[in-house]
Amino acid sequence: MRQLILNLIENAVKYTPRGGSVSVQLGSSNGQVLLTVADSGIGIAPGDLPHIFDRFWRADSARTRTGERPGAGLGLAICKWIAEAHGGHIDVVSRPGRGTTFTVSIPRDAASADS
Repeated sequence: MRQLILNLIENAVKYTPRGGSVSVQLGSSNGQVLLTVADSGIGIAPGDLPHIFDRFWRADSARTRTGERPGAGLGLAICKWIAEAHGGHIDVVSRPGRGTTFTVSIPRDAASADS
């Protein structure tokens, strides 16, 4: 779970320009532990959304704010794998130029088994 959280926060910071915002929320609802990582960054193009959890897939490098850390295209695939390994799932909502929100939902029983 630590790796999942780290990957989502690193991506949010990486794709949010200076002066933007990144928020992290943890809560619960209907027997699920919910983690939300939201940013006001560059967003993800609608045509890219179906691919973001594919291993080694990368959006157009011109969309990256920081050229020094291009990545390998594994971070979100790892996040999805971790969420599913705990019986949960990960959802994304994004609007180009407006930001992205990732929500991870894990059954409370699975989350408490890891503590």
